[in-house]
Amino acid sequence: MMKKILIALAGILVANANAFVLVGPRHANENTLTFNDTGGTLQSNPVASANLQDDLGGPKRIDEFYRWNCPNLTYGFDASFVQFFGEQGIAAVNDAMNVLNDFFKPQDGSYDGVSAMNLTKQGFGGNFNTAWVNGAARQENLIDVKSLTLGMMVNYLGLGNPYRYAFTATNAIIPNAALSGAIFSVALKNYDPRALTESDMINGVQFSYRLIHDQPPGSIADAATVGAMVMDLEEFTADTSGNAFSAVSAITDAFYGNSDIVWTDVPSVFGFGVYYDGMNAMGGMYRPRHALTYDDAGGLKYLYSTNTIAMEYNPYTLVQPAIFTGATGNRHLPPTGSEAFNRSLTNLSPFPVR
Repeated sequence: MMKKILIALAGILVANANAFVLVGPRHANENTLTFNDTGGTLQSNPVASANLQDDLGGPKRIDEFYRWNCPNLTYGFDASFVQFFGEQGIAAVNDAMNVLNDFFKPQDGSYDGVSAMNLTKQGFGGNFNTAWVNGAARQENLIDVKSLTLGMMVNYLGLGNPYRYAFTATNAIIPNAALSGAIFSVALKNYDPRALTESDMINGVQFSYRLIHDQPPGSIADAATVGAMVMDLEEFTADTSGNAFSAVSAITDAFYGNSDIVWTDVPSVFGFGVYYDGMNAMGGMYRPRHALTYDDAGGLKYLYSTNTIAMEYNPYTLVQPAIFTGATGNRHLPPTGSEAFNRSLTNLSPFPVR
């Protein structure tokens, strides 16, 4: 008789708060050890796929975020887009970009840059859902180009889907080869916009997780099975407020995105006939920027605030030390391509001093 897979999950308990997920390119070793983001060697057997296959990479910890460093973005429309969507399609994309422009530099001048923005005062407190459903459009299976563009842009700016990445596996351990069972370590990578601490709340809704995988019932959880399985820690909630899966950053996963496995719940409220708009905001203000939910706004505020400081290390292995005219002391480029190793060398600085 075959034993069923026995899974133990080591997780984290946190206080209630609202939160966002940061996304960025995976480390080099994550190309094969897809969910190991510790930078070290797995204690046991890696899972071939932890369903982190995403064009933008995977979920990052609070101090490992990625963002665009250019202050201006130029975009355009090719002939195929114009021919298919016409002027209305162009207007829809412009409306999506206007949401972001109004967020970073509000048309009403209510604040000067996101560093000076107060989330509650500016109408984002309690703004947990900005989606509404057009029944006729849903019947016709129509997708709102503005909402889809807005969701993509929020992802490109550095926010990931919290309903996919809040809970992520970081290790797989087979404690005893003679017994059936596997232990997965779990990291919570959802961060509160104010305290910047881990949180299991997303737009006012508490989430937990369950393990889903593609192995047939009765499979033995040994090294071979765990090494070949496709698995995911699927976020779920029993909340009935209507605000679950509402984040703008989740929009692009509405039609399964780059998933390697079928989810029990689609991790986005977006779909046919669903529109995100500032006029449907819950926070009491109805500017274009209020199409963003509370957690979207909080995440972007953190990423692009001048008060958020991050050290960027040279990703290339040193071949020959650079010589800076006028430099003082031993201040050359980092000696290796390992950020963790370079951080441990307190006598080196990644920036020259002139």
